[in-house]
Amino acid sequence: MRIIETPIPLKELDEIRERSGAKVSLTPLGRTRRNGITLNRVLIQGNQEEIERFMEFLMRSRAGG
Repeated sequence: MRIIETPIPLKELDEIRERSGAKVSLTPLGRTRRNGITLNRVLIQGNQEEIERFMEFLMRSRAGG
């Protein structure tokens, strides 16, 4: 289990999850604001390997790689 705060829209996070093939579930926990930026708080659930797989894919997809 892992909680992230990200400006990425929830719909886009779900699309990234599907493309990654990682067996994780994403649960929105609400929104916060930091330095004028709205961040989505999201709970990621799954086994540790799958969470790491999703996070790596997320970083690569958002970095343009």
